[in-house]
This record gives sequence, C-alpha cells and structure tokens, in this order.
Amino acid sequence: MPTLRPFRALRYALEAEADLSALICPPYDVISADQRARLESRHPHNAVHLELPAPAAESAHAGSEAASPYLRAARDFVAWRTQGVLRKDPRPAIYAYEQVYRQTGEPDDRRLRGFFARLRLEVAGPDSGVRPHERTLSGPKEDRYRLLRACGANFSPVVMLFGSGRRSQPLLEAACRGQPTANALDDTGVRHRLWRLEAPSGKDPEDPNALVGERLLALGQAGPLVIADGHHRYETALRYRDERGERRACESDPAYDYVLALLFDLDDPALAVLATHRLVRGGPVGEGLLKAADELFEVRPLAGRHELIAAFPPG
Repeated sequence: MPTLRPFRALRYALEAEADLSALICPPYDVISADQRARLESRHPHNAVHLELPAPAAESAHAGSEAASPYLRAARDFVAWRTQGVLRKDPRPAIYAYEQVYRQTGEPDDRRLRGFFARLRLEVAGPDSGVRPHERTLSGPKEDRYRLLRACGANFSPVVMLFGSGRRSQPLLEAACRGQPTANALDDTGVRHRLWRLEAPSGKDPEDPNALVGERLLALGQAGPLVIADGHHRYETALRYRDERGERRACESDPAYDYVLALLFDLDDPALAVLATHRLVRGGPVGEGLLKAADELFEVRPLAGRHELIAAFPPG
C-alpha cells in the first residue's frame, strides 16, 4: 500500500487568502514559448521562472555562466528563499485543494476537491502501491531530472487517483470551509484555493482540521494509487532518489524518498477525464483496427469534415 505523509510546504510568503493569480503557472508540458514570455513579464516571481526556465537563447543571461536554464532556476530558487519571497511552513501539514471550473457544454461549475501530501517513492507497477498507465519519453525525463537535480525541490505535483467510495467528500467539504490559505484564478478561468490542515500536535490533539487531515491520509493509503498525470515527474523522482541514496547520510527518512502528490478521489463526480484525439496515418484503416476499437469505444463512421465537427459539442 502507498505511504502518505504531511510535509512542510515552501509557499509564497503572503497573507492568508492572498491572490496568487500573477504568480502561478501551468505545468511545464503545456506552456508554449509565447505563454512563458507572458508569464515571466507578469511578475518577477512568477513560478514559471522555476517550473520552466527559458532556454539560453531566449534568456537575458545567454552567453554568461548562468546560461543553463537549470542553474538559473536554482539560483532564483535560492534567492527567493533568501529574500523571503518563499517561506517554509513552521509545522507539517497536508493541504486541502479546491478547483472550480466549468466543463464545456455544462451550465454549472464543477467543484473538484483533493489534497496535497508527500508520497513515499516506490517502483510503479501492477503489484505496487503506485500504478502507471502510460509510457514515458527520455527527453522530458532528462529535462525534469536536470531541473530536480539543480533545485532539489518539486515545483509541480504528481496527480494521483484513489478510490474511497466517496468517503473523502464530506472530509474535503469540511476542510474547504472558512478562509483559504491561498487563492488564484488562472488564465483559463479556473479558480484554485488551498487550505492548510496542520498535523496533530501535543498541544491540541483534538484539532478538527488535523483529524480531517489524518482521515484523508488514511483513505489515500487504503489502496493503490493510479498516476493520472505526471509519469515523467514520478520516474524522474525515482531516479533522483536512487542517485541520492548512493550517498545516503544519516537521515532516517530523507525528503528525497518522497515526491509531492496531489490526490483526487476517483469516485468524485466533479472529476472529468477528457479525450485526447488522434489521427491514424500510414495506410488504410483496416477492419481489424475498427473491430479492436469497437471493444473499448463507441465507433461511428462520419462522412466528411462537417459531420465530424457536428459530432462534438461547441468549444
């Protein structure tokens, strides 16, 4: 079974419920060069400077010893902590998360809730506590590895799915009340909110938020987790752990044995998984392919471009 733990997050040092809209960025693999430039100019401390530093040819530092994007990200990361831009929370916690978005064609918003925790790394597989579902590519893994090795931190989570029969929903609803710890609106109109659920302490072992956090961790550890997004980041974290483990010091539970994870309940009706559309090239589509696809999908022939467009909802 997987192992989940609270952790001391390193966060923007702003007041509670501060608006982080100018500081957030999407995951690295969906950011275009133009979008990266817009995010960089939006705020000098936008997370894109760490998540996806510009290649040397696009950087103001091109030709200098700081030309390596990974080295520049590491220097920015150190500088932001030294300057107090980023601050580590004083005590371990898990972090309840809410995402409010509108699905195309639906009249009402969806309210998807989950939580952040650190996940102990293990080799993913059919008999593991972590189950993969896609193959990975060497290029993205090498890129993420060089960034992780330079900075020693996870800037984006691996997104995981767990099944609880919707038992997590009342816990997350309780956790996502009151004033959030952080709040942001992204460029696609999605609202993001975060609540800190501190781990129980000797001073107040009956703190309701801490108990909610403990129960969420228990549900997340009750069965295997499925990687929904972040296979490259997960495999990169394994490689980094193995490299660091060769020089393991006296730490009994080192941070590099874990990866940042964002967990959603597979049974949450607000969770949506959308299609990735593909075109088949390289020859005629044989009956064998259509027959195989029909076992898993609804197969419907369409005559021409107009029928294809009409088959999908607007947007």
